[in-house]
Amino acid sequence: MHKPVNTVVVPSVVGVGQTDMGLLSLGQFSRGRKKEQPHVVTWNGASYLVGAYVHRFARPVERMDFQRLSDGVELRALTYAALGLLLGPGEHSIHIVAGLPVDVMMDEILAKSTRRGLRSWLVGEHHYVLNDEEYIFHVPSHKDVQVMAQPAGSYFTWGLDDGGQWKRSPHDLEIQGAICDIGFNTLDAFTIREGRPEARYTDGDTVGMRRAAEMFARSLRDQYGVKISLHEADQLLRQKTPRMDIAEGEIDLQPMIEQALTATAGEIIAFLESRWGEGKQFAHLLFTGGGSTMLHESLKPQFPFGTLIANPVTANALGLARYARRVFDGKITIGMDAGFGGFKAVRL
Repeated sequence: MHKPVNTVVVPSVVGVGQTDMGLLSLGQFSRGRKKEQPHVVTWNGASYLVGAYVHRFARPVERMDFQRLSDGVELRALTYAALGLLLGPGEHSIHIVAGLPVDVMMDEILAKSTRRGLRSWLVGEHHYVLNDEEYIFHVPSHKDVQVMAQPAGSYFTWGLDDGGQWKRSPHDLEIQGAICDIGFNTLDAFTIREGRPEARYTDGDTVGMRRAAEMFARSLRDQYGVKISLHEADQLLRQKTPRMDIAEGEIDLQPMIEQALTATAGEIIAFLESRWGEGKQFAHLLFTGGGSTMLHESLKPQFPFGTLIANPVTANALGLARYARRVFDGKITIGMDAGFGGFKAVRL
């Protein structure tokens, strides 16, 4: 019998600043919940703000290059925050399968370089402080850090149980299936036949929710002179009733947001149609990733046979954790999806 699945999602936002504001307050006029703050991660004498609310205390670092996926203070800060929240205080020995964009994995040189970069700093013992508590985790060796294409995680969520065993019929392992993974800075078209990736229909691009965030942020700047970060724009895109109070008064953001989402859905459809047509050749067509939750209704007319996978935001990380359970003998296995919009980690 396996332990319950533990899942953590940390917005991929990192900044340099501090949350201590001294005696600054409005006294009795302070309202609402306890002050919402980002996580504070400290190692080697340096501290970083991580996750939600970073933009209230510091300017977010918004790197979108693929080199960010192998090393750098942003990746380390996000990893430490996510694993700390996932594992809890104490010492832990872990095995990791990390998901990378299809564009990275299809480039053998880039994929090996990224894996090498991850292993170079992940392997070994890590001591750090998260929100004033000490944490320690240990990755025993290079073979305990594996990398796979991010949408492979959703395939494993669909096909494997929490013990890493195939849970569907043997026929489902043989037939042709496809996964569309819409992230913040990535769009992955991933196909599988007979348990192997199929090159003909597999491709990747950067047509993700970042496009919608950029369009919306640009419209807001052009129409009202208001500048916001991409992560602030992404948060507003996901609100049910997006409004903002500015110098001109309260403004309804919905028209600008609908325009940005419609244009982004059109770009995604054009990309997928050029690779898949209507996708009728696939016995199973799954949509996953945080972008799919917002755009699935717009994509259905072109891909009526497509299905939105359960919990699409964390499906990649869950599947990678299930695969890790299949290949590692350790007690703690981690599936890690270091997306540009959110850092997802699952422990089995």
